[in-house]
Amino acid sequence: YGALEEYTQLQQLYLNTEAQIRDIDNRIDNLRRLEEGQSELRLEQELLQRRARHDYDERKLQRERAIALFNANSEALYDAPGRLIIDIGPNGFKFGVEIERSGSQGISSMKVFCYDLMLAQLWSVKDPSPGFLIHDSTIFDGVDERQIALALQLAAKTSEVYYFQYICTLNSDTIPWAEFDPDFDLNSFVRLRLTDETNSGGLLGIR
Repeated sequence: YGALEEYTQLQQLYLNTEAQIRDIDNRIDNLRRLEEGQSELRLEQELLQRRARHDYDERKLQRERAIALFNANSEALYDAPGRLIIDIGPNGFKFGVEIERSGSQGISSMKVFCYDLMLAQLWSVKDPSPGFLIHDSTIFDGVDERQIALALQLAAKTSEVYYFQYICTLNSDTIPWAEFDPDFDLNSFVRLRLTDETNSGGLLGIR
């Protein structure tokens, strides 16, 4: 009466059910390991945040020094101090800079300038120290001529006070000669002039 066929079907159904159970067991094991891993990750993240917060508190004087230097640098350019923000977030330290009238490309570049100058000031008192700060001419793209002049004068003054070298490449047609203070002579700082007027005027012999 078809008992053999029915037995075969039951045997196949049994094997399929066993396979499904094994698959479910594997999924349960994977979920358990995932949950354990997430718990360990949360613990590690909490531990790292505690360490970061402890380091943040221990470095209060250095943090306040960095903020004061950045604020002074930005105030020299815009007659109003900017703000350097250092905080602890879920993923560790967070850094932010704010300057009034922020939003334009020029002010964004000056944020970088003030931040880099602050780092050079901090590094200058350490040993070893890089001893120099280099900016390409793109740092002044879109920046008002008055701010370019103030930035170069600030870099000259700051590098002299803190004993580091400030190096900057500039396009001669973008130098705001009329905006410099009367006692500031940019030409005295020029170390190399490149020109495409002759084959010998390029860097490393390249026109």
